[in-house]
Amino acid sequence: MFTLKELEIFFKTCENPHISNLAKEINLTQAAISICLNSLEKKLGEKLFDRIGKKLVLNERGRTFKNLSIKPYLELINLKESFCNEKLKGELKIASSKTFNSINLSLFIYDFISKHEVNITKYSENTKEILKEILDSKIDIGFVEKDFEDSNLVKEKLANDSLIIVTSNKELAKKEYYIDQLYKYKWILREKGSGTREIFLSNLKYLEEFKITMEISNFEEIKNILLKNSDTITCISKLAVQEELKEKKLFEIKTKNLKFNRELYLVYHKDKFQSKLFLEFTSYIKECFKRYF
Repeated sequence: MFTLKELEIFFKTCENPHISNLAKEINLTQAAISICLNSLEKKLGEKLFDRIGKKLVLNERGRTFKNLSIKPYLELINLKESFCNEKLKGELKIASSKTFNSINLSLFIYDFISKHEVNITKYSENTKEILKEILDSKIDIGFVEKDFEDSNLVKEKLANDSLIIVTSNKELAKKEYYIDQLYKYKWILREKGSGTREIFLSNLKYLEEFKITMEISNFEEIKNILLKNSDTITCISKLAVQEELKEKKLFEIKTKNLKFNRELYLVYHKDKFQSKLFLEFTSYIKECFKRYF
């Protein structure tokens, strides 16, 4: 198939059949123009110009090709100009961990969409799956809460976060405990592959004595179980339970000599092309986290 450049040279030659003059006009060598025209004619299987002296004059087949191609050529030129002028139009594929679902990420994204002509598809997955999909180029941007080292991935810090242990049992939250003193309660944790779960379990001692009563992928479901069952506890992002703590529906259980501090990251592949849309969106998201957290 012929290229837009070949068509452009063809129409320029139609307007200015003197190759030496055309070369000066479009800042190309005469040889480059000839190569382009020869390539077009070869692809079509026919000569489009009569070579008369130093001029190239459209022949009968050339005039027919010109009439047939002028409309689609102009449409392609308009498409190119429109695409280049509207660099904030496009589609982004994003995946976020469950933690980000509980701290207004979707609202931030919707606000961005409402101001620009873009389409953003957002998936919700655990950290392990998100990192794999970025490496496989299935998504453009990921939002995760687990620190990691991978030379193919770029991570940008969005905010500080901490994991806390919470319960709906107000009495249980009145004193500090060593973590193994809490093993006897019914623990509701996130599923395997969750950054929250991995950070929590990696800090426990005597892990063989720790029992998980139930594994759930959704933060809201975990919170609902805690609210209705005072003998259950969980380890969860402090940002994810801000409202419940403020309204005194859930209570933080203090632990001795144990902290679960972490950072929230925006992640993308090191070879990702950073279009204007990509840069505008990531800059906007970082500003949102700076403002709200």
